[in-house]
Amino acid sequence: MTTDRSTVEYGTLITGDASVTMGDAAVQTTDESVRTTAETVVTPVVALDLAAEILASSLGTLIDEDYVQGKTRFRDVLCDRIDISQLEAEELVDDMERSGRIRFIGVAEGRGWHIQQGPGVR
Repeated sequence: MTTDRSTVEYGTLITGDASVTMGDAAVQTTDESVRTTAETVVTPVVALDLAAEILASSLGTLIDEDYVQGKTRFRDVLCDRIDISQLEAEELVDDMERSGRIRFIGVAEGRGWHIQQGPGVR
């Protein structure tokens, strides 16, 4: 008599009247679909608008900071205000910059950040 390795290694699930045997392929497929889902998550527009509102209420709409220092300051404010990790906050700040909600502006008089809120954000 031959023993099915997948049943020995992973067991058999009983669901109602039918039994479902899980093997290697089922476990790998499940893991892959979870990983793929995480990679395709896009920051919702509402989150970007809310983050811009949080930054503007905390710092104002014009921030006199160099590029890196400004992004670091934005990250720290978002971490404190909405309780997310530094990595999540950095990604949120990057998404805000790509969407035009925050812009680094350099002119003859100086440079700094501008936080754009409401309609009209590209």
